[in-house]
Amino acid sequence: MATSLEDLPMTVAEFLRFEGESDRRYELVDGRIRMMAAGSNDHGTIAGNCWGEIDRRIERRPPCRVQVEGGVQVSDDTFYVADVVMTCRPSREQTVRDPLLIVEVLSPGTRAQDKGRKLDDYKALPSVAEIWLVDSERRCVQVWWREVDGWSARDFLGAAGFESRVLEDRIALDRLYRNTEL
Repeated sequence: MATSLEDLPMTVAEFLRFEGESDRRYELVDGRIRMMAAGSNDHGTIAGNCWGEIDRRIERRPPCRVQVEGGVQVSDDTFYVADVVMTCRPSREQTVRDPLLIVEVLSPGTRAQDKGRKLDDYKALPSVAEIWLVDSERRCVQVWWREVDGWSARDFLGAAGFESRVLEDRIALDRLYRNTEL
């Protein structure tokens, strides 16, 4: 009887050595490999737009950098691949150290996980100050900000934009949804 990848427990260190199939993407949750669903064209466009908007604002803030499909380790047995991650800590490792801003583009296949367990895990990381959940099916961004006494969130549904505290600038939804029909 063959053993599936999902049945093989491993640590993040083991997972980072795991190669898998070259045309697949994986995450590790509670020591179990989870294959990630492929994103739609709009998903990729929105992630790229988010990267561009963040990158423009951190050009003069070295060593800050932004990465598409950045690896975020949340524990010894859980490692996510966020759509976009910003950090100001240089690293040559496979993981993004001390992420400040995390962006997840919500798709039908990932929405529940991204808005549930993944969001909770990101909020538990002490370095994370802001999280954007950008919908790929409707023009809506949910922004989470770390406050002194916990987290607050606001939905920007069809709005012109929102203020990013991490980037210290206004983010226009037109720019995040550029080249999509949303």
